[in-house]
Amino acid sequence: MVDTRHAPRRVRPSLAPLATRGFRYLVAAEAVSEFGNAFTLVALPWLVYELGGGAGQLGLVVAAFGVGRLATTPLGGLCTDRFGAWRVMLVSDVGRALLTAALAVVAGTGTGSVVVVGALAAGVGLFAGVFQPAAWAITPSLLPAEQLSTGMSLTSTVAFAAGLAGPGVAGLLVAAADPAAGLAVDAATFAVSSACLVAVGRELRGPAPGGDRPAEASGGFFALLRASGLLRDVLLVTVVANLTVGGLLRVCLPALAEEDLAAGVVGLGGLLAAFTAGCLAGGLVAAGASGVRRRGAAAMASGLVMAAGVLAVPFVGLWGAVAALFVAGAASTVTNVFVVTVVQLGTPAALLGRVMAAILFCGIGLFPVSVALTGFVVESFGVTVVLVTTTGLLAAAFLFGLSRREITSR
Repeated sequence: MVDTRHAPRRVRPSLAPLATRGFRYLVAAEAVSEFGNAFTLVALPWLVYELGGGAGQLGLVVAAFGVGRLATTPLGGLCTDRFGAWRVMLVSDVGRALLTAALAVVAGTGTGSVVVVGALAAGVGLFAGVFQPAAWAITPSLLPAEQLSTGMSLTSTVAFAAGLAGPGVAGLLVAAADPAAGLAVDAATFAVSSACLVAVGRELRGPAPGGDRPAEASGGFFALLRASGLLRDVLLVTVVANLTVGGLLRVCLPALAEEDLAAGVVGLGGLLAAFTAGCLAGGLVAAGASGVRRRGAAAMASGLVMAAGVLAVPFVGLWGAVAALFVAGAASTVTNVFVVTVVQLGTPAALLGRVMAAILFCGIGLFPVSVALTGFVVESFGVTVVLVTTTGLLAAAFLFGLSRREITSR
């Protein structure tokens, strides 16, 4: 007879957080919101073109959103610690619902201008920047410590699945109707997400892990930064690892598809879809690895796998690049989930929002630099140089992480 006593443990932990009603509402809120985001992603460019703008104006509109998001990410951390993650998320979703509805009105009436669209997009970005630190900080208030990693994994998996499904549906709707219809759907999904968050608020558990260390929290974020080698090391790894990743996805892959692989826009879509599908798969892997004891070491090792995937991209042809990006995407999600879980468990509850904001800021703050620098290097030296450089930076960051006991012992 085969002993199957331990078999259920390999499956049940991956779904255990869904037994918590508040967490189910949270997952639903983020899935609906992520699905809706795809409609604005598709509709906004057509709206700019319909209003007489071109690629340059579209770039400015997108930049307005990005600057707004970056500017309010630290504020999101402060507000989360001051008012609570749930309240910040709810206000952010309501604000984005109203502003996206205003964009739908502009699109439907045709009475606005690119400047108005840019201002509204910047407003959406402001609320988006406030939202994300709270979204990362709320999970410990819904789940016990032993389920945090699995919970983060499930949230990531559902979000990436919604992100994969959304663009196709959005494209069909905007093509059949107009940008106003797509923007209206996005506004409606924010309203649904807000309703889910109202339900989340009834299920909050109370203090997050780390809340029993008020002495650390009393000194504020910078006191914690001085005291915590873990936080300093994670922020450094995040900065170095993200120095070129933004440019890789937005600049390097389009150049690779068009020039080196001669695959055109269809090839680019395949490359980006492969990375996103890998991110989804990585969420499933992380959800099934809830028993990992040293998540910090596993995160750094997974980061090295990501680096290896990036290195292979320019040397293996189109289909090989698709496979390599799938692996890189999966590894990136495993790394992110484990790192965030480790930091959540080591952070006082009173500072969790600010700490999550710091990690996010280090991740997205270099995006403008990454895009600009990558574009210059691609034009001057070619795609392969960028990918090899990206591999070197990723490997350096994660090898440093593996050398730090503050990370690998967690």
